[in-house]
Amino acid sequence: MNSSAIHHEFADGQDEPAELYQPSIGNSNVRREAARGPLGERILIVETDADFQSSLALLLHEAGFDVMTATTGEQAFRLLRDWRRPIDWLYTRAILPGLIDGWILADQHRDNHPDRPTIIGAREVGYSAQGDIVLKEPTAATVLDAARHITVSAHPQAPVEPVSADPQSLAA
Repeated sequence: MNSSAIHHEFADGQDEPAELYQPSIGNSNVRREAARGPLGERILIVETDADFQSSLALLLHEAGFDVMTATTGEQAFRLLRDWRRPIDWLYTRAILPGLIDGWILADQHRDNHPDRPTIIGAREVGYSAQGDIVLKEPTAATVLDAARHITVSAHPQAPVEPVSADPQSLAA
């Protein structure tokens, strides 16, 4: 994935890498200091499939989100709890390696944002009593559509900008 690894020191003194998605053009990284999504918002993608994660990060970045990525539930949990720049939205796989799965991450995200659903990719369509959006084997394009839907629902006055990339060519 074309991104920059950053290190975040958590309150407990531990240092852990996190991926801040910044697409590369030529040999230089494009910096989008002022852009944090349609309303300055950051989304965390928790995905173990590197190709899918990269495709989704690109689509969301082009839609105007500030994108962060994690590959394990533990890393994402720490980012949701300790990240000094808050995570506004969350996409996660339901099944993740380690002890923390996507459902636990959704609970943590709900603690921070009780009115915001998590987008969860699962093998089967499931029901979430908490109002999370559960997508069966989603493509990058379906996650982008869900992210647009929930951000517009949260901020009805926000304009939705078209994505310049062809979602079908990026769908995993």
